[in-house]
Amino acid sequence: MVIQRFLVRLSALSAVPHCRFRFTRSIAPILVRCLPACVLLACQDETMTPSDVRGGAGGISAAVGTVASVVVIPDSQMAFSGDQFQVTGQPRSSSGQVLDNTITWTVGNTSVVAIVGAVGQTMTFKAIKVGNSTMKATSGGKSKNSKVVVRGIAGAKVVVTPDQVSVDGGGTVQFTAKGLTKYGETAGVNVTWTSATGTISTAGALTAGNAPGVYRVIAISKFGAADTALVTVNGSPDPVDTIILVPETATISSDETVDFDVYGRTTAGDSVGVTATYTATGGTVAGSGVYTPPATAGTYKVIATSGGIADTSTVTVEVTAPSIAKVTLLPAIAASRPGETTRFAATVFNNAGDSVPQPVTYDATCGTVTGTGVFTAPAGGQSCLVTATSGEKADTTEVVPLTSSPDFGVPFGIYDVWTSGTTTKSTGIAAFSSSHDYIAPGEMANHIAAARAKGMHVVLAMTGGSHDRYKTAGVFDMAKWKAAVDAYNTQAVRDAIAQGVADGTVVGNSVMDEPHQYDGLSPDPTKSWGPIGTMTVARVDTLCGYVKSIFPTLPVGVGHDPAVFQPDSSYHVCTFLLAQLAERKGSVTVWRDLGLARTQRDGMSIIFSMNLINGGAQDKIGIWDCPGTGGLGDRKPNCRMTADQVRDWGKILGKAGCALLSWKYDSAFLARTDNQQAISEVAITLSELSRKSCGGTR
Repeated sequence: MVIQRFLVRLSALSAVPHCRFRFTRSIAPILVRCLPACVLLACQDETMTPSDVRGGAGGISAAVGTVASVVVIPDSQMAFSGDQFQVTGQPRSSSGQVLDNTITWTVGNTSVVAIVGAVGQTMTFKAIKVGNSTMKATSGGKSKNSKVVVRGIAGAKVVVTPDQVSVDGGGTVQFTAKGLTKYGETAGVNVTWTSATGTISTAGALTAGNAPGVYRVIAISKFGAADTALVTVNGSPDPVDTIILVPETATISSDETVDFDVYGRTTAGDSVGVTATYTATGGTVAGSGVYTPPATAGTYKVIATSGGIADTSTVTVEVTAPSIAKVTLLPAIAASRPGETTRFAATVFNNAGDSVPQPVTYDATCGTVTGTGVFTAPAGGQSCLVTATSGEKADTTEVVPLTSSPDFGVPFGIYDVWTSGTTTKSTGIAAFSSSHDYIAPGEMANHIAAARAKGMHVVLAMTGGSHDRYKTAGVFDMAKWKAAVDAYNTQAVRDAIAQGVADGTVVGNSVMDEPHQYDGLSPDPTKSWGPIGTMTVARVDTLCGYVKSIFPTLPVGVGHDPAVFQPDSSYHVCTFLLAQLAERKGSVTVWRDLGLARTQRDGMSIIFSMNLINGGAQDKIGIWDCPGTGGLGDRKPNCRMTADQVRDWGKILGKAGCALLSWKYDSAFLARTDNQQAISEVAITLSELSRKSCGGTR
């Protein structure tokens, strides 16, 4: 019963210790009988930032005036190639009022984004192809950029919410659709809605038919991806002739919110649930009924509408000056290659040490920074300061430039950072100056040129990928391996690699990963190269020799732990060893010295690597939840490295080798500000060291 649900809700709300608003209302005679002489109390702990100071229907009208600033909504978004998206530009006065002044729109990269539709404060754009662009809104000499990242439709999905719902005949349900890229990123998507019951609007608002049953609602994107939701239609209820919005009145401060609810009364006198849309004469109301007031004191109306029936409540807003003790901007130091982005996060604290939801503005002494803290380093390679300010408090972070040089700076890289031969992933890669990825032969020359342009060094893996590519009947096949190398034996690739080695862009090439793997050693049979003894140090040397015969100046090496693969045998052709550390291998310095001893004995260089995702402390006790670590690894019982481990190991290993790598790219790991700071500190330390060749010391 709706009344029972409502009473439970009121009971729960009244138990919250710190009530933030008050209201009184007789919602129905039956409630008066059940709750005599009660004053209903409600609390709301979560605050929301207003997205638009205008509010909804009946809001304060804006006039043409002097523009002090321009706000763009949203300031960044993601869209699919071929789809359309919108950006709203709001000219604002010095007091923050939204003005009706004309907006002029300019597209930064017209090969990626085009303007479509009528020009206005809300502008429709079309994503033409994969890439990035800005859309600048200008009014009265003031301007602001909104950024869009355009992703391809390959592997993209559409997700409908809710995926299943029950509704009475004639009832309404609001469906939403979002897009997911093949990398799991959320992107805006335009869909066509169809429903097997009732009618559904272009915005996904379903009005169910009256026939009971289970029906499908389908959202189909312009690029063909679709998703389906199930709607169970119950029998038609008695018609609703009244809706009741609660609370009827509320008094709050400008930094608080009100949680509104609405229910209906049928012609038979029963209380029933209804779906309502909310508007306000000031502030904003979420679809869930959470009202966020404007910053200006005053009295405002909140209106709930359902099926053409409406009810109104009054909210009195009292402005309370926030008490801000400090602002913290993270990461506290950042390193970046020219033109790359770093996402900063600012937190505002009150005098009690609690974080408070106060607005923050970002500024930078060079480069650019968005309203959400996304900083783009300038092309010139100069040091920049990024500042976050709230009220009279501020915090500043230095962004240290990383420059590419053939003689200076130990390359610091990460696996799996290239999405193609010429494009990289975005989150958290600004501080990395190197990479280690398999790149197809046809992309190799362009890949080296792209790395050079981005200020990155590359450790090649011409014969990378699954071990099965180079096996026949489960055993390593030299002919298949050589055929893979031969595919790179073109004039264009030879010239690109020779030039890359000469100018320091190309660090070297790994001919094989984990040659020590044999049948039965690992539970994963794809890692094996065949029966024990199939691969030997001498045989790996022949692989290095084959690559050197085609690319004579290219340093060549192999990837394995110093102690696990014939430690008493010496390499004579391979010029470097690539060894990866995890905590389970023991002391960092002991393990480092073991690798240095073997490579120095054989006249080799060494590239150290850190296992970011599976190299932390293992969790073998109880539930696999990795407490006190960097989080869950890819497989049980492994855990991720902590930021302190990244910082400490990186400096110890990076100083000792000709390059430092890390396995592997993970957007969630690299988005954490503590990890960003640790990686930046390692990058800055290594950038100040003399460059070492990975070509060995023989």
